[in-house]
Amino acid sequence: MRIPHPGIRGKILICLVVALAFFLVLTLIMQHESMELSRQYGASLSNYHLVHRFRLNLSAFHALADRYLRDPASVAAEEVYAGISLLNAQYAALVPLEHISVLAEFEVRATGYGLDAYLPLVSRAVGLRAGGSPDYYQVFVKAARIEGYIDVYLNRMLSELMRSGEETYAVLSHRSEMLNRTILISMILASILAMIGVVLVAGAITAPLRRLAREAEKLAGGDLDAGIVEVHTKDEVEKLTRSFATMAKSIKEMVEGLKEKAALEKLLHQEELALVSMGKALREAQFMNLQEQMKPHFLFNALNTIARSALLEQAPRTEALSMGLATLLRATLRDSGPLSSLDDELTIAQAYLEFQHARFGSRLQWNIDVPSVLRSARVPRLMVQPLVENAVRHGLEPKIEGGSLSIKARMRKGNLILWILDDGVGISQERLAGIRTSIAATLSRIYERGETFADAGVDIPANTTLLEGTGIGLANLATRFAILYGGNGRFDIVSRLDRGTLVRVVIPMEGVSE
Repeated sequence: MRIPHPGIRGKILICLVVALAFFLVLTLIMQHESMELSRQYGASLSNYHLVHRFRLNLSAFHALADRYLRDPASVAAEEVYAGISLLNAQYAALVPLEHISVLAEFEVRATGYGLDAYLPLVSRAVGLRAGGSPDYYQVFVKAARIEGYIDVYLNRMLSELMRSGEETYAVLSHRSEMLNRTILISMILASILAMIGVVLVAGAITAPLRRLAREAEKLAGGDLDAGIVEVHTKDEVEKLTRSFATMAKSIKEMVEGLKEKAALEKLLHQEELALVSMGKALREAQFMNLQEQMKPHFLFNALNTIARSALLEQAPRTEALSMGLATLLRATLRDSGPLSSLDDELTIAQAYLEFQHARFGSRLQWNIDVPSVLRSARVPRLMVQPLVENAVRHGLEPKIEGGSLSIKARMRKGNLILWILDDGVGISQERLAGIRTSIAATLSRIYERGETFADAGVDIPANTTLLEGTGIGLANLATRFAILYGGNGRFDIVSRLDRGTLVRVVIPMEGVSE
């Protein structure tokens, strides 16, 4: 589905909508923060009133119990018991206040312990008074003393709540001030950005028009090359410039057609001269081609000279490195078709590993487990070394302590299976998913066209870089597999971060044409 591009009016409306949305968001944030500040302040005030109300109710209950003990006829015993139940329920509402501070927690618990001692004493005194026992007064005196302690606890809790409320109010006031200042600064910055956006949009609209006006003046002055204005705004301005360019092109073609008719004889005469010049250029190209062929031979001769000098100087390591580099260069420059033997590929990979071993030392270890019967198998040329290089560069090199690499090949059900395993840093799941997506997209294009290697008529260059970037080289290698083997070959990558990477290649050994 094609997404329509907005015109000039649409772009202006989008800028206005974005600006209005930003100011609306700022307003909503300010209202939300104001409501949050009010809620926190209201919660602090509510806690204070809750403790104060409990203190008043406790005092009223004590007076009610005292009145009953003095004159049982003036108050019903059920009212006293109901007051006990009410105080227990109200204390349950005080328990959540423990989280305010350590002091508040102490006072709440002290109040609870006091109530646990006070209320049973009051209940006992009421029972003794109702039964006519004279001991009720002593019991009530003990309860009154505990009630005094509870009142002290509640008074200190009120002081703590007052102090906490003052701190909360100071914090909320500071937050409110910071919020207002932030919103003010945000509005100023938003206004500046909106002005910049308006200027940019206006410039994007008027700049192409100014260029188009200059080109129109050139065309009117006789400049037939005028009229080309590159605009990709996807709006009315682009349509206008494209139409003007088409008109200028038509005028130029008409004038040039008249000139061509007048100059036909001259062109026929110049054609003979051009043929002579082309023959000379062809001979020069042949000479340059022969000269370029000498450069690789010169490079190999130089490497052989270095290796021979190292041998004479008794530097076997330098000799081995020079010979290994020469082997790698010959492999990349040799044009022997799309396939080569697995033994040649392993030789190149071995040379590369030995060359890298001079750099990494004991940090790089490797093992090649390929039966001799499989070494004559025909595989895509320059397949093993790039995968080995990828494992060394991206898997083992970032690992401080180094690691090991294994190359293994087996024959399974008519297919040659090649494993390349390293215990390096591995690949993250996000990057691995991106590599697989790139490979899948490349293979999908190949399969949609239904091409084979012979149909495509492609000869993959020997020096193609396979494993650079973010999976593009792997997709290149996967493309070569798809062209060579269609859907019969497989190319799988499994990796875990900090655990290593396994590349598994499945190559069919039948129906492959070189």
